[in-house]
Amino acid sequence: MSYHSQQLPAPQRARLARAGSSLVETLVALVISVVFLSSVYASNSRVWALVKSSVESNSGNRTLNGRAEQLRASTWNQVVDPNYLRDTVFAVVPDAGGDIAGLLETIDVITYPTPNVVPSVSVTRNNATGTATIAASGNGTMNSQALVRVNLTATWTSMGRSLRTRQISMIFAPGGVSGRR
Repeated sequence: MSYHSQQLPAPQRARLARAGSSLVETLVALVISVVFLSSVYASNSRVWALVKSSVESNSGNRTLNGRAEQLRASTWNQVVDPNYLRDTVFAVVPDAGGDIAGLLETIDVITYPTPNVVPSVSVTRNNATGTATIAASGNGTMNSQALVRVNLTATWTSMGRSLRTRQISMIFAPGGVSGRR
């Protein structure tokens, strides 16, 4: 205390001493509030990242299910034809594909149960550019096989820059999806 404040009456001196401590209490309360609000912000950011990841995953599954339905409605010769897969199946834009940036879809048709008896058929679609390309066209004898396995794959880079993949596999026979009655 300064010399001047010692000349004040005792009640005023006590009030001045409490005034200094209320500033310290205010600063402590401010620091606690800042820490609390920053933790709420960090939690909120994490929750939104999880929601975005869930939306991407759900969209990938919906895209694959849509492609599976397109193939189930196709004939045997269409399922094993790379031109049909590129020009007809991948000509349809998936309704859920817009929720995923950089979605890459792949349809692989391979012999089943023994793979690589006949060269496989593989077609990819880049949803960012909308182009579908034949990666492997087989040798034209895939339709003479008793069974084929069709792998539908959706791949994308998530918000956190990690590679995400979803896949569906189906077994087809000349009469349709194997196991159907």
